[in-house]
Amino acid sequence: MVHKGEILTIQRFIFLLDDFHYAEFAEHLTAVNAALPLKLADTIRKQLPDFDTHENLCKKVYGSVSQKQNFNQLASYTFKLSANLAHNYPHYLHHNISNVERLINTGKSQEANFLVENLLDIASRIEDFSTKSFALRFLTQQAFLFRDSATGFKLDKELEELLETKTVFIKIINSLRRTLYNASLLKKPDTLKQFKLYYAKYHDHSSAALRITSKYAYLYTVYYFNPQMFESKEDIALIESLQKELNNYCYVVFPFLFDIKGIFGFLTMNSSLIKLDTTEGKKYFQELNEHYKSVKFWKNFLNMPQIFSIAVQATRFVSTYHYLVHRSDYHRLLPAKDLKIMKILLESCQEIIANNQWEKNYKNDLISVRMLYGALLVLSGGANVKKGTNELESVLITYQQINMSGSTDSIFLGLMIGYFASKQYEKCSDTFKRYQKVIKGKPVYEGNDISIHTYYYLSRWFSSHHAQYLNKLQINYARAKNAGGPRNAIRELVDYFKLDVELD
Repeated sequence: MVHKGEILTIQRFIFLLDDFHYAEFAEHLTAVNAALPLKLADTIRKQLPDFDTHENLCKKVYGSVSQKQNFNQLASYTFKLSANLAHNYPHYLHHNISNVERLINTGKSQEANFLVENLLDIASRIEDFSTKSFALRFLTQQAFLFRDSATGFKLDKELEELLETKTVFIKIINSLRRTLYNASLLKKPDTLKQFKLYYAKYHDHSSAALRITSKYAYLYTVYYFNPQMFESKEDIALIESLQKELNNYCYVVFPFLFDIKGIFGFLTMNSSLIKLDTTEGKKYFQELNEHYKSVKFWKNFLNMPQIFSIAVQATRFVSTYHYLVHRSDYHRLLPAKDLKIMKILLESCQEIIANNQWEKNYKNDLISVRMLYGALLVLSGGANVKKGTNELESVLITYQQINMSGSTDSIFLGLMIGYFASKQYEKCSDTFKRYQKVIKGKPVYEGNDISIHTYYYLSRWFSSHHAQYLNKLQINYARAKNAGGPRNAIRELVDYFKLDVELD
């Protein structure tokens, strides 16, 4: 059997898991079709409390010791697959603490020290601050009890450095929370600069957890203050850096209920790095959607990162396809991959809406979900157009006493698209009049406002054929040009209906 100093990281990891956490790990490997990693994990598990040599383990997995390079890669990859365990059970090492105490109290100090040695190694790798501090405190106190003050002082220093890192980690998270939940900070001109300087200090820290958290807090803060600032070369470089960190250190644990990868995914989708209409962009979204499903605690809370990512996709679909929904050949024009994504988004919205527990704490957020759901139904075309307009009308009626500032123009745009696609031109006119009343004195997104006016002028033209509406459509196009608005949509509509409107 192998000497304890030659034990592989993956062997130490499997050794430290209790039955529950090992079953969770094995279940995940099965779910992602990781057959060889599962074989390796099971082989290690069956041998415990003993450990195979590297050669024997390689032979058991591959049938030959000649596959050493592949075996080393497999061992490293299998440990990285512990990321799912880190997301859902970041305290998966903690049961070992009571085991150490039990072993010491029953006179089994050799077994206890072997357990602590492995705990210290894995806790250091995954940056489980609590477990690592226990291991260091145990070893420090034991050193002094053995009159080994030199070792004790050395371990004391390591413990102090660990606690300092943990304190900074907590301060960064607390600082980010105070930013996100304090709107008054937005009014202070120097606040963003101060936060950026503070977080940037830790971008090159020796702790992966601290580097990841500081970069995440930096990017989230920049986005919070002004999403348009998120497109700078400096921020794009930091996004790429954080992506690399999250991939390389996916097994690092973070506080329970804290989904850095999920929120960062939403932020990345809002950057110029991800083009959602490309194959790579669609793949990224699907991977992110799978991540949301894999994080188990989201079953108990409204998954805001997921809602944000749905909104990003829905916004893309609106801008890309809204001026085509009315066409009889719409489903031939709509790419199958995008229709598939729409269906995934619709299913996600349905799951959220169907959960009765959200209404109490997330009323305003549910408005957004229902709005997205209605808009996506309209954009998916066919019989869903009517379902979508009914859903959006229901949102307006149900939540008419709630301030929906920021969402109002989006709801009315969805209605205008739906009624126009259904050739309910009088409904378009009535909806436009309601829109004018509702937004009076309120801010609206100019791009949406331009599109709403476009559908109004078109509907009035088809209802009355009065030339004034074509003139107004031309003026609306000029407005879009000056504002950097949806000119292409107007041009496509004019060309499709062969309207006598001069557009440059």
